[in-house]
Amino acid sequence: MLSTERMTKIAIVGTKDLMKDTIEILHSLKIIHIVDFKEQDETFQIGKPLGEVSRFSELLLSLRSLISTFDIRPQNLKKTYSKRDISRELETEVIQTENQLKVLNLKISKLTSIINEIDRLKSVGDLEEIGLEKNLFKSLNMVVSSKTDLENKRNNLKKELDQIIKEKSSFLLQYEDLLSSEIEKMEAPLRFTTTKNTFMVEGWIPESKYSSLHTTLDKKYGDRIHLEKVKYSDEESVPVELKHPSSVKPFELLLDLFEYPKSTEIDPTFAIFITFPLFYGIMLGDIGYGLTILLFSSILKMKFKTEGWNMLLGILQYSSIYTIAFGFLDGEFFGFDIFRLFGIEEIFGISLPIIDRIVDFMPVLIMSISIGIVHVLLGLTFGFINVLKQHGVKEAILEKGSWIILVISIVFFALSLSFTNVLMYFGGALLMISVILLVLGEGFIGLIEIFGIMSNILSYVRLMAIGLSSVGIAIVINSIVVDIVLPKGGVFILLGYLILIGGHVGNIILGILASFLHALRLHYVEFFTKFYEGGGIKFKPFGI
Repeated sequence: MLSTERMTKIAIVGTKDLMKDTIEILHSLKIIHIVDFKEQDETFQIGKPLGEVSRFSELLLSLRSLISTFDIRPQNLKKTYSKRDISRELETEVIQTENQLKVLNLKISKLTSIINEIDRLKSVGDLEEIGLEKNLFKSLNMVVSSKTDLENKRNNLKKELDQIIKEKSSFLLQYEDLLSSEIEKMEAPLRFTTTKNTFMVEGWIPESKYSSLHTTLDKKYGDRIHLEKVKYSDEESVPVELKHPSSVKPFELLLDLFEYPKSTEIDPTFAIFITFPLFYGIMLGDIGYGLTILLFSSILKMKFKTEGWNMLLGILQYSSIYTIAFGFLDGEFFGFDIFRLFGIEEIFGISLPIIDRIVDFMPVLIMSISIGIVHVLLGLTFGFINVLKQHGVKEAILEKGSWIILVISIVFFALSLSFTNVLMYFGGALLMISVILLVLGEGFIGLIEIFGIMSNILSYVRLMAIGLSSVGIAIVINSIVVDIVLPKGGVFILLGYLILIGGHVGNIILGILASFLHALRLHYVEFFTKFYEGGGIKFKPFGI
């Protein structure tokens, strides 16, 4: 499998008196994906948790509730916070902070409730007609007149609350990290195999890390801890750790949204890194839209620091670059013909724009179908490699090779329409071979699937269709504003610009969603179904 760490299954065996220290080492190294022990009997039992795990769990639950209530997040902090060992002083400080926040929040809530009740008394004068005693009427009047003082008091309490949150947020987040880490270590024995005097932990580590783990354990414990590699069957699920450069990594999100790859199949992330932004750019293809998406995705990426948001916005950034590139090919800037606006008709003898999607859409149609053929062939090739590794040459040819030959025969038939008829004979021969292989591999039912793969290829026509709809809407918006609204002058000039901005903002939002979803669909349905099974296990090191 491409772009993945090679994994080794290991077992660590030792005496129970070393279990806690071993957990500390494994937790600090962060390299082992623990396999939970489940099949216990009279001799081999699941281990018992260490320390005061129930007390720590209650503290963590309470702390997370507090952090959620006051929206305390790492990205909201101007200063970074460092982890410390859990101490009574730290625990006391956090509990005191928690109590302060709760008391202030309760006071603010009560004041808000009182102010709301006062607002309901629209006129105290109305109460005088009821016949209330003067003292009672005077008291009510004083309450209503105290609204301003109560609001000032509430504002002061809010400022005090915000100040405490600002000062203590790092401690709360630090303590949450510490508690989470300690609880994970305390509960680790629940994943181990134990006997009366010994323990054993099984798991997976990257093969490159085995020697360093062996050296660490040997240096610390000598022969009191035993580490060895464990043989495993082909049916056993091996956790997968993808390794990609930073530019490709955001596209791992698209695998997480679908299913993680198995260790025995090709990782398609790099292929997605090339084709997903390409499809996106073809569909949206506008310089102005691309620059807008690039700008806003870059701003949002600085604001949202979570891994998921960074990946999603990273995908949009790369896709916006392709959008700008195809915008130059199409000569489109917010739906306007940018080359015509600047009076540029050609560059280096090349007529501009290179592609006019509205007037001359046939080249775009041919390009879309051609991309579909290449993309489907790539998926079938990946499938051929997967089957070849798992089942051998014969199965690979019958299961995937037959379809590859079929698609190539379609290409020859298409080329024969523009070139020599000899290509038609080649196409016919390849078609016959593919039909025979399909019948041998899948039976006559396989012939019905020919229409399915044709449908898959034709599905790429959406690359042209979505692009035409986007540019069509942009042109309509521009025409309404330039030809109808602006010529009226006066207040219509302001109205025209509002329509122009609002229309293009709406079209950009539609373009972002439509291009993303349809590019995703082409990968999940047309591409992945040719080779990708998924269902793999993501490598999750103990301690992370």
